[in-house]
Amino acid sequence: MAKENRSKFAILGMISLGPMSGYDIRKVSALSIAHFWKEDYGHIYPTLKLLVAEGLAEKTEERVPGKPLRHSYSITGAGREALASWLAEEPNPPNLRIEILLKVFLGAKAEGNRIASMLEVQEKSCRAAQAELRGTEAHLNGEIAKGGESGREARFQLMTLRYGKSYYESLGTWCRETLEELRSLP
Repeated sequence: MAKENRSKFAILGMISLGPMSGYDIRKVSALSIAHFWKEDYGHIYPTLKLLVAEGLAEKTEERVPGKPLRHSYSITGAGREALASWLAEEPNPPNLRIEILLKVFLGAKAEGNRIASMLEVQEKSCRAAQAELRGTEAHLNGEIAKGGESGREARFQLMTLRYGKSYYESLGTWCRETLEELRSLP
């Protein structure tokens, strides 16, 4: 049985928030779901084309003087039904592929203190992600305070943000503890 394209539902979910171009999807994703679901342009544009072909999205073109033709995508009624059906399904188990863990696992074969350097970079990245999430959290709390449908959506988005905060806090702690252990090795 062929594996279903989960990018399809991520992108369908993005355009369910409002009409977006491929660039908009990438930009909004970077500020929201990218901490747990990455989509790059190589997936976004072919998936948008697929969504239009399946009747789950529609494409409109907008001409702005002095700018390239803008393609915007909106979810259709069939797209809303497909998204609702997918949301009702049980999720697949996570497909973990954490490269830093693989490198630490094989770290005895690495040269010098290369693994320690990687862990330092990873820990710094965790701190940066936590700072970014704090900014997003403040924005979402503002949306919640406004109420309405955008406040309701912000509540659900805040639930995923808390996962991100826990993830980066845990990974950062693990990096620091692992660095300490590496430094104590003979």
